[in-house]
Amino acid sequence: MTHSRKAVRPILAGALPRLAVGLSSLSAVALLAACGGGGDSFESNSRPSFLGTVTERVTDGVNDDLLTAGLGRDGLAGAAPAVSSPPTVDELRRLAIFNNYRAVLDITPNGGFGRLYGPNVAVDGTAGTGPGRIAGREFIAYADDGTGRRNVTMMVQVPDSFNTSRPCIVTATSSGSRGVYGAIGSAGEWGLKRGCAVAYTDKGSGNGVHDLQNDTVNRIDGTRSTATEAGTRSNFTARLTAGERAAFNSATPNRFAVKHAHSEQNSEKDWGFDTLNAVEFAFWVLNERYSPLLSNGSRERTIRPQNTIVIASSISNGGAAALAAAEADGAGFIDAVVVSEPQVQLRSFPTDSLSVQRGTGLPRALTARSLVDYTTLANLLQPLSLIHI
Repeated sequence: MTHSRKAVRPILAGALPRLAVGLSSLSAVALLAACGGGGDSFESNSRPSFLGTVTERVTDGVNDDLLTAGLGRDGLAGAAPAVSSPPTVDELRRLAIFNNYRAVLDITPNGGFGRLYGPNVAVDGTAGTGPGRIAGREFIAYADDGTGRRNVTMMVQVPDSFNTSRPCIVTATSSGSRGVYGAIGSAGEWGLKRGCAVAYTDKGSGNGVHDLQNDTVNRIDGTRSTATEAGTRSNFTARLTAGERAAFNSATPNRFAVKHAHSEQNSEKDWGFDTLNAVEFAFWVLNERYSPLLSNGSRERTIRPQNTIVIASSISNGGAAALAAAEADGAGFIDAVVVSEPQVQLRSFPTDSLSVQRGTGLPRALTARSLVDYTTLANLLQPLSLIHI
């Protein structure tokens, strides 16, 4: 199905703690625009073809929640939560949220946590004393073609404060090689606090580790099993026959294969499409949850791109994925892009056709370099810079 393309308004936020400021400048206009109509025709809420089995978690906002896994503000700032041996699904999720939230945010009062940003800081910037837990539902699934080779993890969090009369979705694609909770602090928190659904994806480069010696893999919930038991539900299984794996283990024992490096899938060119898939997953989830039943037993598609504000956001590699999603958005999902420090390597040009301008200064012409050239130059200059520190 196609939709009329909506204008994309690219906005580049500053440093990470200011991401919420950049988003706040959009919210007043964006949420007012969300009241636009979507037509009188009845349309079924079709399940996306790429969507695998969906698992739903209901959180009460007390013992468990979407933003902190029940830890609250103090728990996120404290010691890592304990886990059993082997860890349970709940423990793994709590630890994943704890580590990913802290990995991209400064969890110190002097850095602004608890004063300028954090679960306890209200939408208006008021720093409260409460834990800042957010009740709602969490849906997680793979995007794949059925072979189990890609298994891009997607997740949709829908806070109980979601307003069907002013629907909004914020994307939170993971940075680096983080798992699906990678952008929960940098983008997810902003959306959840404002009653938006948050569409996450690990863009296929998340935590997939195949222990080649013991032939164990992790599944979508972080638990581990043998590769045979997991089958196509494995987050990542190295493409080796039993004989090839045995020979490799004999020659080089105790090795691991990692999804981002060894899957031969999920390249950077797909990150924008993975982000768009997460948005489509979010629309499907929202309509299944809130739209009325039709006579054929399916849900009506009442929450649509035409009446929903969609903000593509994240940082670093996730920010690059948001930009790529806007470029590839032929269905008109995305209204705005708000990213911080997007990790984008531009193609090399033979002429000075690109320029950089900071503030009101004069543009500086430059010739873009390849990723290999940037890395080589950094390896050369960084040691030299240390001499002068």
